[in-house]
Amino acid sequence: MSDSRTPPHERKSSEPTHQPLARRSVADRGVWLRGGLSMASDAFVGSVNIVNGIHQTVTQAVGRLAPPARPIGRGSDFVYGRVRDIGRLSFFGVRQASGLAETLVPGRKRDMPQRLALGIHSALNGAFGDYLERSDNELALAMTLVDDAGRDIEVSAQGLRAALDEPTSRVVILVHGLGMNDQQWRQAGRDDFGQRLAHDFGYTALRLRYNSGRHISQNGRDFAALLQALYTFYPAAIERLTIVGHSMGGLVARSACHYGKQAGHDWLDALTDMVLLGSPHLGAPLERLGRQVTHTLTRLPYTQPLSAIGEIRSAGVKDLSHGHLRDEDWQRDTDPAPTPPEALASPDHVGHFLVAATLGRRGDDPLGRWFGDLLVPVSSAVGHADVPSRRFTARDQDGRIFYGMNHFALVHHDDVYAAIAEWLAPRLTSATH
Repeated sequence: MSDSRTPPHERKSSEPTHQPLARRSVADRGVWLRGGLSMASDAFVGSVNIVNGIHQTVTQAVGRLAPPARPIGRGSDFVYGRVRDIGRLSFFGVRQASGLAETLVPGRKRDMPQRLALGIHSALNGAFGDYLERSDNELALAMTLVDDAGRDIEVSAQGLRAALDEPTSRVVILVHGLGMNDQQWRQAGRDDFGQRLAHDFGYTALRLRYNSGRHISQNGRDFAALLQALYTFYPAAIERLTIVGHSMGGLVARSACHYGKQAGHDWLDALTDMVLLGSPHLGAPLERLGRQVTHTLTRLPYTQPLSAIGEIRSAGVKDLSHGHLRDEDWQRDTDPAPTPPEALASPDHVGHFLVAATLGRRGDDPLGRWFGDLLVPVSSAVGHADVPSRRFTARDQDGRIFYGMNHFALVHHDDVYAAIAEWLAPRLTSATH
């Protein structure tokens, strides 16, 4: 950590300003048309490859029994290759035509409702975000901080002063989960947790928007860099930084702590509280089931080409199998039943509030044991593992379980906010004395 005693907002830093990648509004239908056509083109080629693979398997089996039939397989490969080429050319032509239509049609005629566009956009990134990034698709979300209304904030001295009317020394950042977005913290037009914490405890509330289909470790590293820029350029000295993460968002926050410590970032000194809502610290059983199904398809030659369908799920989804937070976790995660990674150490000076939900009405309710909160079991959300090396451990740790509640209610339910406020209140009071 930096030993400088100069307040961060008074330092002259040579660090680059953290700005979101320049992308056009996701409400612009031109972005959806071009990005969607690129996805459709790749999907077409992928489908042809699957059919070609099944055809090859069949013709190879027939060829072993009847050698004169072997040329049929080579001929079919040539045909499938030409089909792929024609498909690529067709989609290329349509994309060019869409560019002309975009030029001729007024922008306001092309736009769709912003909230609808963002919801679809976020879900698409959760499912295929790593592919969108690799293919440089316009639909890939860039990581950015946004305000109450969902407007991007440029994390520079000038950008933060322009975006924040009255910045306080307490900052809270809400981090959404897989396939979700910053606007989903708000339910039926009511204030979200950030706005309520601002009103009740004097926080300045920000929200993170990011491509949840990328590896958790990649988002964690980028989030750490973004927090360092925020700490450096924030208009006031940040005395208390609180992060509220839902589901995957809590894992991204924990990963950011790991990479922030590795890089010697200053923002970790200001981090005091982490609220982790339904985060799968031990992984998510549904993703492990999907992994097993995909592996099973690879065992037979006739179903092996179909395993490609299972492999299209995003890197972020795959990381949820065991809650991978570091690069090395997913890089060695190559076996059908890999050994889960050891738990990531938590910062000793940070308080952790682990929140779990369950559909069950009491602790021994079979509904809760079978389905958890629909996605994450209670044991995973509170980090209780049979293997000691996997357990979530932190010096300053508390928790709460909500019965009769599902995974998605955790982001807006009044009882959840009341529990967060009850946990934070004495911590904030003691900090002022």
